[in-house]
Amino acid sequence: MEKDQEKISNDRLNGDAVVEVTKDAPAVDAKDETNSEEISDSTEKNPKESAESSEKNTEEPSAELLEKIKAQVEYYFGNVNMQRDKFLIEQTKLDEGWVPMTVMLNFKMLASISKNIDIILKALETSDLMEISKDRKKIRRSPKYPLPEYNEGYRKAQEARTVYVKGFPLTGITIEKLKVFFEPYKPFETIVMRKYQDKDKSYKFKGSIFIQFETLDSAKAFMAIESVKYEDTELIRKWAADYNAEKAQEKEERRKKRDKSKKSTTEQKEKEMEEEKIQQVSLEIDKLPKGPKLPKGSVIYFSGVSKTCTREDIKESLDKYDAQIAFIDFQRGDMEGWVRLQGENAAKPLLEKLNEGKVMIQEVEVICKILEGEEEDKYLIKAMGDMIASKNKFIKAKRGRKGRARGAKKRTNSPSHDAIPSKKRIVE
Repeated sequence: MEKDQEKISNDRLNGDAVVEVTKDAPAVDAKDETNSEEISDSTEKNPKESAESSEKNTEEPSAELLEKIKAQVEYYFGNVNMQRDKFLIEQTKLDEGWVPMTVMLNFKMLASISKNIDIILKALETSDLMEISKDRKKIRRSPKYPLPEYNEGYRKAQEARTVYVKGFPLTGITIEKLKVFFEPYKPFETIVMRKYQDKDKSYKFKGSIFIQFETLDSAKAFMAIESVKYEDTELIRKWAADYNAEKAQEKEERRKKRDKSKKSTTEQKEKEMEEEKIQQVSLEIDKLPKGPKLPKGSVIYFSGVSKTCTREDIKESLDKYDAQIAFIDFQRGDMEGWVRLQGENAAKPLLEKLNEGKVMIQEVEVICKILEGEEEDKYLIKAMGDMIASKNKFIKAKRGRKGRARGAKKRTNSPSHDAIPSKKRIVE
């Protein structure tokens, strides 16, 4: 399944993006990636080739090549990359922003354009953003263009000028083709190709991108265009903020659906366990000798009592109506309980004495009703089960005390609890 990572994060335009381009930067292909979450090119910290082994190009570089080099280096030191490129950020901290050219050649995309330091420096001579050291061995971002403060306000400003575009072919699309396609809509800072990892761990294009424009006005101008097509396909365009809000809502709905399904499954299991318990108790009751059963029409259910209410409080309130109580099924702290009365159909006359089925317990109005039908049957079976369990527990405890005084030690070789005492055998 697709590992869908929809939201634009704080430190990058899109967490699942694997490729991006800025301005006139050269194309970046997915095969150049070393990490699925790296946007733009990766760096090799231990390159096999050093500056000394750089190509010696005797021919004069073309204007197109110089422009590509300048655009790529300016991208490295631009606002977008410098808020997330940990390697380059650390390098700029070592020497007042200066980065050795030997380090710059570690950047794969730059090295793929040219490994000739002289040509790279020549391309940067026309850059307003970059500075070249006097010894021509280092470069840095000009102090005239300090980096912005990467705070929440800046992140929101980035999102505000970012557009989600969908409808591109799933195959055959490259950054180079996207760069050419968006050429009429400049100026933009970044294009992010959104990808997912399939079951074979390879990255597939989703057919959608995020494009971050340099200004909010240029983003608005792009959104104001009536129709934008790629080949014959009309492209879907949304503001990134709206897209993220939609995805967040979808995620929340999926979570609620999962929780509801999980809750439903849990409740179903609990219901099945309860039904199984009732059946087991019913079987136990059927095995009992024929005799008096719990009377029907004698159970009153009540709810709404205070947390400090006790059985004594309930009994005291019902005694005022001459209730013949057999048992009060209630624990202090509960909000509901059951009162089992003596005699068949004893609940109805008592309820008729109450004020519309309500009784005051601890100055709290408590609602009462008679259990009937399946609800009554289940409760009576449960009550019988509790009585059987209580009786068995009592018998077991009584057997444990039989034949010895409290605190007395059992004599060695004395008869077991199941054996008949010698004195009793004599009498028999």
